[in-house]
Amino acid sequence: MYFDNSAVHLEWIEPPVDEILFNFVKRKNNKEVFKKGTTIFHEGDVVHYACLVTKGWVAYCLNSICGESRIACLAGPGRIFGLAPAFCQLPINISIKVLEDCETYKVSRDDLIQGMLADINLGIEMVSTVTIRLMCAFEGANIFSSLSSPKEKLIYYFVSLIQSGEYKEHEDWYELTVNLSHARIAEIIGTTRVTVCRMFHHYKNVGKLKNDNNKIYVHKGIIEDYEKIGVYR
Repeated sequence: MYFDNSAVHLEWIEPPVDEILFNFVKRKNNKEVFKKGTTIFHEGDVVHYACLVTKGWVAYCLNSICGESRIACLAGPGRIFGLAPAFCQLPINISIKVLEDCETYKVSRDDLIQGMLADINLGIEMVSTVTIRLMCAFEGANIFSSLSSPKEKLIYYFVSLIQSGEYKEHEDWYELTVNLSHARIAEIIGTTRVTVCRMFHHYKNVGKLKNDNNKIYVHKGIIEDYEKIGVYR
């Protein structure tokens, strides 16, 4: 991937957790499967466990005072959510909703604390994971709010997925491993479903997007558009 050395590495979707934390959670063997559309954590809940995602995707959703819900960031395979809330034991100001049928492994607050006390490296990884989660949230909020057009935001969305490793490479194309609906993408980038449909249609016409077997393929030419946006220095 020829933009790995970008001065601005988009971290809106956090990287997978380190092997030590991944294995610690899986060893607890507390598996739970959630169907698409399920709300795992509701706004105002006090969270008592963290969840490691091994299949599927969930979204962090923010609710406005007008009752509107917006996706703030995503967590997919190899990511963990609920870690900081489990530690702090304060009501959360977001909700966690399932975008695709997903498989998770739960770990309780007590087990997390015991693990930190028993293994300093595991404790360091937990702190690192929480810190990265905060950085990603700020990064996404900052970039999405600073980009001026829906087109720029859509390009950012594609590139952030690729930079987070959520792709398979096929010559000049990136096959995205997460395929959200136009309505969901609109929710993330702050525009309308109709606008996203129009932008998809445009990029397909110019040969920079295509669909095949319910997969989205992004042409490497999208990166050239990304380099023209102000977030690329």
